[in-house]
Amino acid sequence: MVKRPKSGRCVHCLQNVDNLTRDHVFPSAWYPDNTLENLQRWTVPSCKKCNEEYGRLEEDLLLRLGICICPEDANSSGISDKVLRSIDPESAKNRTDKRFRERKREKIKKELFQWKTMPTIGLHPNFGVQNNIYYPEYLTILISAEKLERLCHKIVRGITYITDKVFIEENSNIHFFTVDDKAARPILEDMKKNLVTYELPGIKVVRAMTSGNLNAGFYAIEIWGRLKMYAVVKPKKLSC
Repeated sequence: MVKRPKSGRCVHCLQNVDNLTRDHVFPSAWYPDNTLENLQRWTVPSCKKCNEEYGRLEEDLLLRLGICICPEDANSSGISDKVLRSIDPESAKNRTDKRFRERKREKIKKELFQWKTMPTIGLHPNFGVQNNIYYPEYLTILISAEKLERLCHKIVRGITYITDKVFIEENSNIHFFTVDDKAARPILEDMKKNLVTYELPGIKVVRAMTSGNLNAGFYAIEIWGRLKMYAVVKPKKLSC
C-alpha cells in the first residue's frame, strides 16, 4: 500500500498543504564531516515549494561562505573542501555535470574582488582577517543580506517548532540583525540567566523567551563558530 503524503501546516509559510515534506532546520550539506552518521538532525514540516526555495538559497550561501572559512577549523571540518569540489570540473561525474561545475566556477570567479589591503567597511562580522595567517592578497565575495536574513528566519522558525511545537504566527515579526562579538556580549550577558542553548555539530542556537508568549524572544545563532546572526521575535503591535 502506498503511504499518502502527510497533510498539515508548513513551518515557513504557515499554509496548510496536503503533501508536507521534512525540511532540515540546519541545512544537511552544512554539517561538518565529523558529524556522526546516526545523529538525529533537526527537521520540521514544510511545503515542497518552501523546501525547494530554501534549498536553492542554502546552496548559494554555502558556496560563498564555504570559500571564506578555514579548512582546518574543526567546527567546519570538510565544508570548504566540499564547496571547492562542487566547482571543480575534474570532480564531475559526467560531461553535463562538468559543464555545470565550470559555469558555477566562472560565475563565482567573476564575483570575487581582489584588494591590496583589506577594506575597513562592509565586512561581515567574524569574516575579516584571521590571526596568524599570512595574506599575500585579499579576496572578498558579495553575500546577499536578504538571503542571510531568510536563513536566520528559517532557523528561528525551525528551532521554535522543534522546542515548543508552535509556529511563529503572522501576528509576530522576526527582526534580523548582525553585530560583532564585542557589541553582542553585553546583550548576552544581560540575558545570561534566561538563556537556553541548543547545539548540533556546526550550529549553536542560544534562546531567551518571553514568559507566557512563545512567539516572542531573542535568538543568537552561530554557524561553524564564524557566522553569527541575531533575531528578536515580537508581536507586530509592539514592533517599531
